[in-house]
This record gives sequence, structure tokens and C-alpha cells, in this order.
Amino acid sequence: MLFLAAAILSASIHLSGVVVGPAVPVSGTSAAADAEARTESPATAGDARAADDHVAVDDRAESPTVPAPEQGPVPSALSDDCGAAEPTGCLAALATASEDELDEFARSLDASGDDTGALVDAVASVRTAAVVSSWWAALDPSRQLALVARVPGLVGNLEGVPYTARDDANRLFLVAARAAVDERRGTGDERRDDDARAEMLGQVAAAVGGRAAGDAERHLVALDTVLPGRAAVSVGDLDTADDVSVLVPGMFFTVGSQLVDWTDTAGELYDEQRSWTYLLARADSSGLDQVAVVAWLGYRTPDLTNVYGLDLARAGADRLEDAITGLDATRASSPARVTVVAHSYGSTTATLALSAGAVSVDSLVLLGSPGSVVPSASMLDVAGDDVYAAAGSFDPVAGSGYFGADPGTAGFGAVLLHTGGGADDYTGRALAAALGHNSYLVPGTETMRSTALIGLGRGDMVDGEPGDPRPVAPEAPDLSLVRPQDLYVRD
Repeated sequence: MLFLAAAILSASIHLSGVVVGPAVPVSGTSAAADAEARTESPATAGDARAADDHVAVDDRAESPTVPAPEQGPVPSALSDDCGAAEPTGCLAALATASEDELDEFARSLDASGDDTGALVDAVASVRTAAVVSSWWAALDPSRQLALVARVPGLVGNLEGVPYTARDDANRLFLVAARAAVDERRGTGDERRDDDARAEMLGQVAAAVGGRAAGDAERHLVALDTVLPGRAAVSVGDLDTADDVSVLVPGMFFTVGSQLVDWTDTAGELYDEQRSWTYLLARADSSGLDQVAVVAWLGYRTPDLTNVYGLDLARAGADRLEDAITGLDATRASSPARVTVVAHSYGSTTATLALSAGAVSVDSLVLLGSPGSVVPSASMLDVAGDDVYAAAGSFDPVAGSGYFGADPGTAGFGAVLLHTGGGADDYTGRALAAALGHNSYLVPGTETMRSTALIGLGRGDMVDGEPGDPRPVAPEAPDLSLVRPQDLYVRD
């Protein structure tokens, strides 16, 4: 197993050579484990969140926890409804509370966001994304604006709220959290993790404000400000896009170290897809599809200390189910075509999410996968079994089958994408090979082209072979297949 960890480490490390270490937790982050399981999948949701919380605490046992500041008294009925163990009346109370009650409730919440994640999970445990969507639509616009302004962390992270409103709310939430952390640094109220937390929040701001790639506005559609953090940034408008691709990362991806990079990757995939929409529309006189790509860092990814288990994948699968359910609920009247693009450990996470019976997508792309939890693509909730896998020639992780069936084998039933490069049959341009573990989404590669087309529903235009057989892989990858020139800046 040490070979596997070393192989993933070698193949996942970036040119900067920096891997962000574990952060000191803040007391209160495990409160979500007490919330009831989501109504869509009661046992799975509750168990996964509990596992997520316990793993996060256990792995950081050597570092003392730092208590959150005491909260002042909140005598309003609103706080009673939203602070209950099962806050079934919270949404209704938010809809009818007076301005003073909203202000009082807002002041009761920690400005840096310590208790916001638990509040979001508690509300979501008793109210589905579809219910949240209906609730939000029934609010007067002035009440919507008031909630965005006063409880931005809640509005910004409730699945079912439109993404434009979530972006507005999360930007306010981010500004407030950064200000609160900066204000206490260097004072008696400073916490042990404030420096790392400030750096992480700065990376969120850089990811949203950057435009290194992706010719579209960026939207902050999810944000948990407590280390190690969770976030999702969309390139393109999720409220209107015809085609949505969700990028799920693997090992070593944290908000503080990789969100900017992963968002740039989403931007590059967006650019590739946007180019193809113009080419295809010109060829057949069809309408121009609108696209959006989500850089999804909505779960805690593993490092060398916990990569061998599935606890983080299960917790991540639950979060991914929520994100897809939220998209479906928000776009119920005009559904988007949804593709999940999952890399490395993220591919195992995706197979867990799509085999639980809670959500389905239109296409699934598994890149450099260490294994699927189900033995066949037909067991995944993907429309028409539209499942693809890519395994570079010098990728020691793909084909290891460490977490289950190898998606690149004949029996799995996925289309094995060609990764060797060559000339594009449609445009004639030269395509680079994708050989190593981190090369699949590098611009100009054949796999980037294929992934873009699959996300547009044009899998018929990619080069691949259904059920292409591959040699049975050893339990541990062969490290002799890893070469320094195969390591790329990002996945």
C-alpha cells in the first residue's frame, strides 16, 4: 500500500512542490454530525457527515482545539426555530421575521463563519433542495435581499437557492469572514489557526476574482470558511447554462492550496467547450449552447495519512449528491445537461455518489481512477450508461484497482478514451498525448478535447473503444512508470 501512496504523491505533486499540511480545527465544526440525515437519503447522508466530522477531528488529534467565542443572548423566536436540533421552522421564521429579529439573529452568528456550516447542514437535514427552491421563489424580492444581506452564509450554501443569489451571498460572507479573522489577528482574541485561515480565504478571493482562464464570469456558489474549508466556483452561469460540467478533484486538493489552480482548470475546460459550441453551431445551424464548469472542492480530500480508506470518499459522495440535487432543484423548470468529471480519488467518490440511488447525471468521465466501488458502469446512475474512462500510459494510479473495479477494463463497460494524441479529425489541429496522472485536463491534450465534447453531449465525436481490454493491474502500481517529465502543474 505504501507504493500506492507514493505513486499518488509523486503523480499529484505540483511544480511549486508545496503540500499544505493539516490545519488546526476550530471547535464547533463537528456540530453537523448531530443533524438529522437528509430526507432524500437518511442513513447515507447522516453517516457520511458523521464520518467526515470524526475523521477531521481524529486526524488532527495532536493539535489542541480552540474554542469559538461565546455568543451573546439571542431572545428571538427566530433563533429558537433555527437553533433547534431539528430546525423545521427555520425557513418559515426567516420568511416572516422582523428586521430587528433578523439583525439579532445575524449578530448571534460568528462573523468568521464558525457556526454557519452546522446551521446549513441542520436546515438541509430537514428541508430538501426542492423545498428550499419553492420557499425562496415564494419570498418577496425585498425579503430575498434582506436574507442575502443578513445571513449570507446560510443563503449562499443552501441547495435550492438560485446560484446568482448564492454568489451574491457568498461574496458578502467571504468579505465578512476575512474581516473578522483579520480583526482578531494580533490581539488577545487571535486563534491558533487564524493565519492559515486568512490565507485560505485569500485564495477563495483570488479564485473568484481571477480570470487566468475561462472567458466568463466566476461565481462563488459554495463556501465553508472553517479550515480546511470547502468551496465551489463556477465559470459560467449555473442558472442558465444548457450544459454543466462538475470537476471533482482527488488527493491533496485543499481550498487553501488548490482552489485557484482548480478554478483555472475549470476555466480552461470552459474555453474548450465554448469553442466547440461555436464550431458545432456553425456546422449544423443549431442554437449556441450556454455552458458552465464548476471547480468543485466540496469535500475534504485525502493525504498520505488517510488515502487508504473510503471514509472521506463517502463523506464527499454525500456532499456531491447534495450539489447535484441542488442543481436539479434549482433548474427544475429548465434542466441542464450535467456531466461529472472526476479525477483520481475523486473518481471513486463519484462512483459512490452515483451508485447510491439518490441522484443521476447525463455523463460521467473518470480520469486516472484508482477504482470504482461498483463493478459495472451499468450500476451507476448515468443516463444511457454514458460513462468514459481515461488511463494514461505512464499513470501509476489508473488501473491499480485499489478501491474496486478498474473502469478501464473490458468488464466495466465504460468507453476507454484514447490518450495518445494525434490530429483532430474535425479541426485538423495537433493534439498532445496525456500520459501522466496529472495530464488529462491540460489544454491541447486529446483528453481535454474529449472531456469537453462529452460535457456537450457529443461523446460520439471522441476517440475511444467500448470496453477496451487492459492488462490486469497489480495491487500496487509500478513506480518505475513514473517519470519527472510526466508531472504537470495541475490535474
